[in-house]
Amino acid sequence: MEVPASHSKHKLDLSRLNPAQREAVLHDAGPLLILAGAGSGKTNTMTHRIAYLIAERGVAPHRILGMSFTNKAANELKERVTKLTDKVAGKNSTKGLIVSTFHSLCVRILREFAPRIGFTPTFSIMDPSDQEATVRSILKLINIDAKKFDPSWILFQIGQAKNNFLEGEGAIEFFNTLKGPKVSYDDYSIALQSVFPRYQERLRLNNSMDFDDLIFNTVKLLEEHVDVREKLSKRFKYILVDEYQDTNAAQFRLLRALTCTHDNLCVVGDDDQSIYAWRGADPTHILQFDKAFDRTKRIILDQNYRSTSTILAAANEVISKNSKRFPKSLWSNLGEGSPIHTVAVEDDRAESQMVAEEIIKRAGPVVDGFGTKWETRERPWNDFAILYRSNTQSRIFEEALRLHQVPYQLVGALSFLDRKEIKDTLCYWRLVINPNDDIAFRRVINWPARGIGKSSIEALHQNSVKTGRSLYEATLDAEFVDTLNERTRKGLESFHNLLNSLRAGLAAIDRAAFPNLDGAFLSQVSLWAKNSLDLIGAKKALQDEEDDITKAQKRFENIDELANAIGMMDLATDNAGGPSNGMIVLQEYLAQLILDSKEEEKDEDEKKHGITLMTLHGAKGLEFPIVFLVGLEDGYLPHQRTINEGTDLSEERRLFYVGITRAKQELYLVRAKNRIRYGKALPRNPCRFLEDIPQDLLIERDESATPSFKSEEAKAKHEQDVADFFSEIQNRLKKKTP
Repeated sequence: MEVPASHSKHKLDLSRLNPAQREAVLHDAGPLLILAGAGSGKTNTMTHRIAYLIAERGVAPHRILGMSFTNKAANELKERVTKLTDKVAGKNSTKGLIVSTFHSLCVRILREFAPRIGFTPTFSIMDPSDQEATVRSILKLINIDAKKFDPSWILFQIGQAKNNFLEGEGAIEFFNTLKGPKVSYDDYSIALQSVFPRYQERLRLNNSMDFDDLIFNTVKLLEEHVDVREKLSKRFKYILVDEYQDTNAAQFRLLRALTCTHDNLCVVGDDDQSIYAWRGADPTHILQFDKAFDRTKRIILDQNYRSTSTILAAANEVISKNSKRFPKSLWSNLGEGSPIHTVAVEDDRAESQMVAEEIIKRAGPVVDGFGTKWETRERPWNDFAILYRSNTQSRIFEEALRLHQVPYQLVGALSFLDRKEIKDTLCYWRLVINPNDDIAFRRVINWPARGIGKSSIEALHQNSVKTGRSLYEATLDAEFVDTLNERTRKGLESFHNLLNSLRAGLAAIDRAAFPNLDGAFLSQVSLWAKNSLDLIGAKKALQDEEDDITKAQKRFENIDELANAIGMMDLATDNAGGPSNGMIVLQEYLAQLILDSKEEEKDEDEKKHGITLMTLHGAKGLEFPIVFLVGLEDGYLPHQRTINEGTDLSEERRLFYVGITRAKQELYLVRAKNRIRYGKALPRNPCRFLEDIPQDLLIERDESATPSFKSEEAKAKHEQDVADFFSEIQNRLKKKTP
């Protein structure tokens, strides 16, 4: 029991919490499982619990660790805790508090203890394009056709093995259970078994890790080194985890290790919203939490603050059909609300037209701003969301919205980091920190051009493979370099001089020179980054690449913004004291860029205007006044792959439940009776989960020309038509196959 904080000015106000939330906040010690239904105020509960530990229990902030799955969620939680705690305990009351993602935490731990597992603290983190380039080079090395074997699929399965903490024989056994696309089962298994160890060896040689390695290697570190495990467990006396239903095997083992000296683990989640099994999430972690951690206190948050009673009644009925779950039923004080609309339309185009026209009608008439050019509506466009099972469904809705001149935002755009000028600049900065980063080395060794051609780079590569060293280390071998032509030797000398100059300038920026001025310290690092662009010759290189000087300038402004952003970093740190020099600031900046890019989050300003189009997976955690769930047919939801495999449909049902509970006021459930495929109308069956919603909650509309089934015989004939259609397509494909 901690001693109450003597510096508290006021008592923490818990009066706005409901009884279950208050019970969770006041929980003393030991494992706590908070089952937080959709829209039940889980973030508010976590915020008050952390604030309570600091302000009322006197727990030092650096002894508390909060974890979430996105930086956005982690930042929001920390900001809310700080705002709440500062009111009752004074400013800076949360200094030292760590709220981060799993991966950010692991980067922090690995920077401190990386030598224990054979890496240096300056290890690089590979982004997806770097990973794919590495796999392609390995496939080429072992004479496997990358066109036949999809590198992205190979990487996904390697990631799955790591997320399940599999290596060696365990990984081989896992690969043997997989069936890859395009080629035979055995061929893909052999490819995976050949690539995986070489891929890991290449990462180690380059002092690099991929995204999945961050947790895998941290768990390995903690499980193999008792002193490190106990040190960190004692450092973090209270651990809180959000979205616990999304944890995978490696994350579970990480939490086990971090609680080896105590059991003060509070997890918040909802087994009914576990929808990420395809990337390793295992709902049994939340379902069996009380078995894994003795003396668990279980609290259910079932009061929903988002949706009407009608929407919740439908959601409760749907999810109740899943057998493996904690029984709970959401309720609300927001009133009964409108009935749910179910709409059947003829085909794809009719579906998109109906949704676009309904949104325009629901948005209300245009208000012209009393003669000005302003255009507003009774409802803003961002009140609406169109949610679907698969990204491929978005295209026809985009067409319909553009036709009606309705603004929209398609969530899931190309990452800013994928721009060529951004990747080139970051590769230079990566080499300043970690010269053994082969991917970065290969990308910029001749950018801007310095006379090092493809044949010279290939010679470097062959030498590095032969000697088991990085490309950079190969260039330090004077005997080997002497075998290269004079132009290449001069180019390599220029490249080395550039990197050495950049590295020396950055290392000279010492935080000790700015003891109380973090802003001044970061400004110096940011200035170094700006100057590095001049030393590299980035502006001229971009001008040489572009015929349009305006476009070249815009690309230069992109990389200039990278340098600016360093000056806006948050130096909030734990008790370790934070970055001591410019090198450490840059390595943390590079790591954060990669971690942020994995979340695929759009800037909030981009979401303020326009209808949101996104997948059901992407919509979890969000809410909208009016939601259109489209494509509600067997084959889309539940997905055809799940139907074909005959596997459990519980996760597909949870996905439907997540979609329903995104709606605050009104919900439309839309399906087409036919889909146009290969120029023919393919009959479709309604999503089987629709049958679970009581009729008295619905207003049903049929806007199609195709009649509904009047009998079981008609339904059987419809299903036979579907089967015949697929059979015909398969026969056509067989005839085309040589």
